[in-house]
Amino acid sequence: MIVTFEEITRKGVGIRHEDAIISHPLANMYGALDGVSSLVPYVNAKKETGGFIAANLTKNYFESLTEPGSLKDHLAEANDLLREQMRLANIDLDKKEELWGTAVAIIRILDDGVEFIQTGDCMILAVYDNKEVRPLTWKQVSHLEAPVFAKWQDGIDKGLNNQKDLHETVIDRIKKNRYQSNMDGGYGVLNGEKAAVRFFEYGKINLTCLKHIILLTDGMFLPTTIVPEQTSYWSFVAHTILSKGLTLYTQELIELEESDPECMDHVRFKKSDDKTAIVIHF
Repeated sequence: MIVTFEEITRKGVGIRHEDAIISHPLANMYGALDGVSSLVPYVNAKKETGGFIAANLTKNYFESLTEPGSLKDHLAEANDLLREQMRLANIDLDKKEELWGTAVAIIRILDDGVEFIQTGDCMILAVYDNKEVRPLTWKQVSHLEAPVFAKWQDGIDKGLNNQKDLHETVIDRIKKNRYQSNMDGGYGVLNGEKAAVRFFEYGKINLTCLKHIILLTDGMFLPTTIVPEQTSYWSFVAHTILSKGLTLYTQELIELEESDPECMDHVRFKKSDDKTAIVIHF
């Protein structure tokens, strides 16, 4: 089987680039990781944030694998390693606002299919010969973000006109949502909590008519406001990436964000998030 792949990663407005890419061609394994920093500010002696540490610990773990094993077991082991790293850094593991974490989307290509595993809001999209797009994952935080975005829009409607003031109106809800990590009714994230393994989503698809697999961190998602009505969101995103290529797609998305620095035309929490994507062509 001939497989080619392309990848891109770009830093957003944060102090560190907290996304990471898993690229392990010898194991046919690829992944997109989106580090999640603690709400209580943390940097180590190397000026690395918790989100940076979590994403890169997971990247390094998977890229060093030599034994097949199951993706679920491997991700559970990475979660254990992350918990140990936080313990060594004297992080209070009972306080969710202190935890480091990462959203995860990883695939492994086999002779008879593609295995996948995900947690958080990274996405995996399968595209077939007939151009049908099949999301293999679900953005696990969407039900919690929706009311926060609505409150942000309410702030705009009431006359607030800058990102800083708008962020102040929703920060309490963002903190409250952080306590929903790896909880029933909440969302999954790799953050060292033992319950994290309960929220992994994983499986295997076969290769019949499979043309592309796309892995994305949420910084690569298009604003819903520019997706035509009556059009499948993920189908639009996938075909825009495939038609434009990752470089142009990313460049145009950054230009769109630059044209809306206060996050008023396209509601989001910061001008520009870290961006990472991998496209695998079969």
